[in-house]
Amino acid sequence: MSRKQYRSRFEKRKQNRTLNIAIGVVILLIIIVGANIFMNGGSSPTSSSPAHGNQDKKNHSSSSKTDTKKKDDSIVVDENKNKDSSGTDQNSSSQKDDSEDKNKDDAAKKETDKPEGGGPDGPWDPVGTSQSGTHTKSYDKGTPDWNEQTKALSYATGIPEDQMTLLWLGNGGAPDKSVGRVLSKEDGSRYEVQLQWEDGKGWKPTSVTKN
Repeated sequence: MSRKQYRSRFEKRKQNRTLNIAIGVVILLIIIVGANIFMNGGSSPTSSSPAHGNQDKKNHSSSSKTDTKKKDDSIVVDENKNKDSSGTDQNSSSQKDDSEDKNKDDAAKKETDKPEGGGPDGPWDPVGTSQSGTHTKSYDKGTPDWNEQTKALSYATGIPEDQMTLLWLGNGGAPDKSVGRVLSKEDGSRYEVQLQWEDGKGWKPTSVTKN
């Protein structure tokens, strides 16, 4: 082998070695870059997953707190509603009791004010009066004196006022006397009643005559 051929072969081997080294370096770089990309790409979802999980936990916790608060508020509202309803029921019951007591008192008062006896056979008492001061007879329909005389006629005859027709009511011959004539709508009976005024007590029937 000539010296020239030996040098050519040596240089060729040297070039091949350099090329192999360069290829190895390139492959190594590719491996390193690929590993970095793989590691970064793989760690991104992994690292974000806990954050996402934490966020979900926070959202779930916040939602739970909100639901709990709404539930508590609902309970408070329901309790207040029940209290208001209970208070309303108690007020209604109290008002009803007061109304019943008032009706009972009024009924008892009417029984107390109601004169004894009555009817065509008597005996008769004054029917009571709401008038005070000096008494003046009145034959004007709807006045207190007229109404009290009508009440006395009903009491004396035993005919309810809504079943009684007043035929005539007028002077009985004196400032404190009146005469009334009435008709029963139920059976057509007619009565003449003499009335006497008593101060502070009202009109008192003194006689009843059936016509």
